[in-house]
Amino acid sequence: MTYRTLGKRAAIIFVWLVIIFSALYLPHMEFTKQERVINVFTWGDILDSRVVAAFEHQTGIKVRLSYYASNEELVVKLKATGGEGYDLIMPSDYAVYLLAKDQLLSPIDHTKLDFWHDVHPKLLNHSFDPDNRYSVPLEWEVFGLGINSTMYKEPSSSIHWKTIFDPGPIDFKIMMVNDPMQALLLGDLYLYNKVEPLSKEQFTAITDLLMRQKEWVEAYADFRADYFLATESCPIAVASTSYIWRAKRLFPFIDFVVPSEGSFITIENVCIPAKSTHQEWTYAFINFLFRPEVGAIHFENLGFFPSTYSGQQALDEDAKELLRMFEEHTDSFHFFQKIYSPKEVRDMWVEVKS
Repeated sequence: MTYRTLGKRAAIIFVWLVIIFSALYLPHMEFTKQERVINVFTWGDILDSRVVAAFEHQTGIKVRLSYYASNEELVVKLKATGGEGYDLIMPSDYAVYLLAKDQLLSPIDHTKLDFWHDVHPKLLNHSFDPDNRYSVPLEWEVFGLGINSTMYKEPSSSIHWKTIFDPGPIDFKIMMVNDPMQALLLGDLYLYNKVEPLSKEQFTAITDLLMRQKEWVEAYADFRADYFLATESCPIAVASTSYIWRAKRLFPFIDFVVPSEGSFITIENVCIPAKSTHQEWTYAFINFLFRPEVGAIHFENLGFFPSTYSGQQALDEDAKELLRMFEEHTDSFHFFQKIYSPKEVRDMWVEVKS
């Protein structure tokens, strides 16, 4: 066999190897190059679908969403999986502390945040995450009282937490929160004007308060305040601003009042799980979410207040007034937190609602 013949055979073999390699590996390599995906685990009502679609269109990065219904569900899920499979989560304030304590969060690289200088300082450096090492505040809301002004005609200055806990002789019912720890904390604020761990005697006193209250509770329903107010099912609903602000735009007779004794604020944060494998794309999504126009969309459609100065330009005058109240009386706004045994609180709530 001549060298020329061997050369021809070698060339043929090489060509076939190239064809086989192309058939087996190039499609996979091309797919990997094109398919850029981040997995986001979040609340069901915190991201506008048009915002997600706009990000995907502009960047080519697909956002795969999955949802949880409570911070407790989020914490349990991340503890069970170690956070594997998720690139971004959006926990509330106290959940950040729980996840960071169990080393389930990756430290935030603030140098990768285009907007960091624009975040309102009153939303930073809170006890659940000092220096915001693991979290960045995306949106926030305040708990208070939604009022149907055609049914409840008292002036706003006369509305206090006493209105829902000890109103005296009344001919109406209210909507109360359905979260037992939130109900306990509201009772604590009313009875003791503080948010600190409870003694057994204090816990019993708040339990008795909630037991008496149920006589004038129409429903325990966290997510239906707008419905109960708009349908005139009850004149007062304990709820957060996100639910009331949406209703206010449709029904001018609905108002929102923060009792002068103070209230609670919740911050919804963005956090990166420790096992995220696509941090570059995740930071791109985070920066997109903090654009002023995105904050305006989320305020308009979902009722959440943006965390940045530029985003807050989209707030209406009522919302800006609430922001000023928060700035001037920060000490009167508290965070929801564990102040008593969760098991005993759950048992108490079963007793209250039975």
